[in-house]
Amino acid sequence: MIRIGQAGIPLSCKGRTNKDGLVYTKEILDLNAMEIQFVRGLYVMEDKEAEFMKEYSTENDVELHVHAPYYINFADDDELDLSFKKALFSARLADKMGAKTVVLHPGYYGDKNEKKTLKNIIKNVKRLQRMLKKEKTETKIGIETMGKRKVFGTLDEVIDVCSNVKNVVPIINVAHIHARGDGSLKKQEDFEEIFEKLEKLKLEQYIIHVTGVLYENGSEQYHLPIKKGDMPLTPLIDVILENNYNVTLISESPLLEHDAVYMRLQVEKAIMKRTGREEADYRDIEKKRWRKS
Repeated sequence: MIRIGQAGIPLSCKGRTNKDGLVYTKEILDLNAMEIQFVRGLYVMEDKEAEFMKEYSTENDVELHVHAPYYINFADDDELDLSFKKALFSARLADKMGAKTVVLHPGYYGDKNEKKTLKNIIKNVKRLQRMLKKEKTETKIGIETMGKRKVFGTLDEVIDVCSNVKNVVPIINVAHIHARGDGSLKKQEDFEEIFEKLEKLKLEQYIIHVTGVLYENGSEQYHLPIKKGDMPLTPLIDVILENNYNVTLISESPLLEHDAVYMRLQVEKAIMKRTGREEADYRDIEKKRWRKS
């Protein structure tokens, strides 16, 4: 199945609460995923609002994810207390909402080498996992691939963390992989290589962040609308459809829902091309139709 949504409250939504954004995502945009953003700090959400998010998303089949505050560093012992506080706060709220994952940025190399950084992050994510397990939290920890070379989070590193900590899943930010590779994702084979590396994790679902990105010397500078970036969307869609992958595509573009709808249109266009039909629905679960004839 393919799910599509945006990271945050839609820009075109007049109401500016997450509750408003969720209803707008379903009823106006007709999308079926949303990532709730706590990226700038700890967001206070009343139990009543969290319960509404859980009930509405369940009844209307909208998959929820939560993004924890950006600045979390599980590689540095001096910053662990605050990092655990932010991660736990976000995970607890995510669980109240019935969100599938809480997305974390893992940390920075600082003065440590890559091997030592990996070891520290695995140790501290395991500790976080134990805390959440003790609280019977069902929301999974998601570790995002990162776009700056000074930051821990290559695809291989994220896979290493997920391989060593149970029930931790990768959040595959293809724009970050593209930027870190100095424009490495151009052809279908480039995207296929990502999924081939992920095979060892035996994932049932791939959570993928998509945006355009400006980069320089192998490091992300900032996000762009999808059409303004130089990472093509079509090869990614082709890989998804040809392999019948179960994916959730989240737009992190500055245009948010506009680019989420653009992704939907491109997916549907690709399905129509494969099936020869004049109409398509990206939620179509008859997967055999998606292969090229």
